[in-house]
Amino acid sequence: MGNIVLRSRALSNMSDVEFEEDVDIEDDLYENADEALSEHHLVSILRQLISSGEIQILNQDHYYSTSLPVIKRRPNLELLKKSAIYQSIKQASGYGADASSPTEKFSLMEMLAKRQSGFGTKGGPFASSDKCKINNLYVPNRTKRTIYDCNSKVFCGRFSRDGSQFISASQDSQIRVFDATSSQYPLKRQIEAKNVSWSILDIDFSPNGEYFVYTTWADALFVSRMHEMATDDIHSLFLHSDSQKFGVFTVAYSNCGKQILAGANDGCLYAYDLIGNRRVLKVPVAEDKHDVNAVGFVDETSNIFFSGTDNGIIKVWDRRCLNEDNPEPAGVLVGHFDGVTYIDSRNDGRYIISNAKDQSIKLWDLRVFSPPEAESKARDFLSYGNWDYRWDEVPKRFYNPAKPLEGDTSVMTYRGHRVQKSLIRAKFSPAATTGQRFIYTGCGTGRLIIYDALTGKIVQAIESHKDAVRDVAWHPHRSEVLTCSWDYHVNLQIYQCADNVEKKPFSKTRRLDSDDDSENESPPLRRSRRIAELRRAQANFD
Repeated sequence: MGNIVLRSRALSNMSDVEFEEDVDIEDDLYENADEALSEHHLVSILRQLISSGEIQILNQDHYYSTSLPVIKRRPNLELLKKSAIYQSIKQASGYGADASSPTEKFSLMEMLAKRQSGFGTKGGPFASSDKCKINNLYVPNRTKRTIYDCNSKVFCGRFSRDGSQFISASQDSQIRVFDATSSQYPLKRQIEAKNVSWSILDIDFSPNGEYFVYTTWADALFVSRMHEMATDDIHSLFLHSDSQKFGVFTVAYSNCGKQILAGANDGCLYAYDLIGNRRVLKVPVAEDKHDVNAVGFVDETSNIFFSGTDNGIIKVWDRRCLNEDNPEPAGVLVGHFDGVTYIDSRNDGRYIISNAKDQSIKLWDLRVFSPPEAESKARDFLSYGNWDYRWDEVPKRFYNPAKPLEGDTSVMTYRGHRVQKSLIRAKFSPAATTGQRFIYTGCGTGRLIIYDALTGKIVQAIESHKDAVRDVAWHPHRSEVLTCSWDYHVNLQIYQCADNVEKKPFSKTRRLDSDDDSENESPPLRRSRRIAELRRAQANFD
């Protein structure tokens, strides 16, 4: 069975596991075990110990695939085209609300000529939708460079809302803040987080960008002011969990900045009041105590929030009518065949997307919940699961399911990426620059995957990393995406003219190697060559 390390842990139901070679299993754990124990029984015992959280497996030879899955079924666009979000995205990305196709070609020169002549949408300057239409011609399509090598797995990264800062958190317990006012991303500050038993699991900016909060395997949230950035200035916000083995997998600031939501491995959702400096809410989200992997707010009001758990169920909650003694969700969304890893809101109070271990992203309309009986039926259906996304090969049934789960009210399903090894995240592209035309996600193959939200097709699959991309962040005002990977790197993805990009299918895109300096040796743009030749000809004529 090879040489592996099994580390004893007082942590239960871990969602992210690290692997590395060291000593023999039998020497550490099974010295007194019966030598005749079959390999099958040994594997069963190991799985039970891992699931209980008592041990951690470290092994670099676990299953890892660099190829994208084969999706045999075309995306079903029937419900999507009938939904309000379809017309909303079309209009926001410059295609209007008429019957025209959102993929039809258009002339940029014609748009410029109309603006110059005063015949544009607004009789002069471009409307915001026109700007998004043009920006969407320049979706990131290649890796520019590595902005930082963290020397350990990078778990998460976020931009501040104004796009001036980027913050990352990695397994070396370091929190790094980068200046995001330009595409250079210089490191501004660095702080060593406290109470990190294995890794920082999530991080978030306050709405005004002055504070940040992070989570670990501890019974607390940790908050610090951005300009202080010293370990002594990190404040612990205790959640007072009843669990002996407690970890917070996800955290989110409210849009008003006065509360913080958190989801933990005890199956509960927590709310912490920053003004009163106390925990104000504890809601058992999953009756079977599945991990709560995703929490967040639906819109700017901070009253409606959601949770996503390892049982594949999404619940929506209304703080105004939530009774902690008898908590009832405002609605339930059923449709994923396996655990939810991340949820992102469109911030319009109506639509969210969820990424899941069933290898799909689903788009949901929060005005259409699943039937009341759907949750219990889904729990019975999902209870047979016998694979572990951290190291097992993905069951092929996930990629091309014969039919949806009963009670599935999702508007659209996006497939083509891999969710393996970690709680990989998927998000809407920025409204200001893209009209939220795209859904982008990390991938277990080391790629950044960008879907067209209106067609379900992959428009870019940038093979940028040598290990799973866990988190992704699109700059609010520039066509740039930062990717955080378990290969220790934070990479910058940009758009580059086709003349300078290798003409290969996206699934075969060249990896970015540490010694690759091709970006400094790129040939000049075709238009630049024409101008240079014209100038030389004019000089010879003179």
